[in-house]
Amino acid sequence: MTMKQSQRDHGPIERALRSAGPPILWDGGIGTALIARGLELAKEPPEAWLWSHPDELLTIHRGFVDADVDVLQTNSFGLVRLLASDLLPRDKLGQSRSLRAWVGRSVELARQAMATDEKRSRWLVAALGPTGQVGLSTEHLRSCYRAVTEAFAEQGVDALHLETCFDPSELRLALSVVREVAPSLPLFVSVTVTHGQQGLETPLGVPLARMLQELDAEPPELLGVNCSQNAERMRGAVTALADWAQASGRKLPVLARPQLYNGSPDCKRPPKEISPERFARELFALLGDGATAIGGCCGVTAEHLAAVRQTIEGFFSPPSTL
Repeated sequence: MTMKQSQRDHGPIERALRSAGPPILWDGGIGTALIARGLELAKEPPEAWLWSHPDELLTIHRGFVDADVDVLQTNSFGLVRLLASDLLPRDKLGQSRSLRAWVGRSVELARQAMATDEKRSRWLVAALGPTGQVGLSTEHLRSCYRAVTEAFAEQGVDALHLETCFDPSELRLALSVVREVAPSLPLFVSVTVTHGQQGLETPLGVPLARMLQELDAEPPELLGVNCSQNAERMRGAVTALADWAQASGRKLPVLARPQLYNGSPDCKRPPKEISPERFARELFALLGDGATAIGGCCGVTAEHLAAVRQTIEGFFSPPSTL
């Protein structure tokens, strides 16, 4: 842990994540929820619906609010990739919007959903996924991460989340940019791994240990794992992250956000439906493996998370004295 990090004041979301209370509950998969409502990824990215279908996105966010999650994430996973590739969608007249307009819109809609229950404290986290591209110049990629980070910092989000990280080089670059541009903004990092030939590794075949090396010098305020696996298959990754998060005096919170099904969807053999109750049981088991915050990724709906909330309350509520 660096001196700068040890001297940094913890904000409200960090204090909540580090508290001894019930686990902080994240929201679920926004992209898959939009696909279920008609989004065609071959034609447009999920971010396009910020403008074309705002009511659909509000419905998704409000569903998570009704499920009583603690954290909402913005619909902005692909913004860095779209910006780096000059693929930000244009409006019906062919006009482009500024990056700040895209960021502001993602924050605005999430906050509208949160406003439906103003008595309840929740946190808004900016979600940023990797570009998944090769051949981009370092200077260009840095400028894209810089612009997006600046825009979200101006919006006053509670934290920035680099999620689904699988390339150590891009992770290293993103970490340095976010720390430089917004040093006071809590930074969360989630990797995505599966069981491969080298044990736990990213989709590029990078060992989990190699990804964690990028975090050694200046760990994030939260370490997580998301996507790629269901809750049952994610247990080994959660244990490995929890061990690293507690080593060398780090004492970092650990976030587990599995997808609903294991592996990629098979159109010829649709997976058996996983009930909210089963998902809640399997997700809750990750707390025993070292997770301190839980939520969902692809395929996880508000119904699944409502069952998780019910499980949390049943476990952590004090017994009746009647």
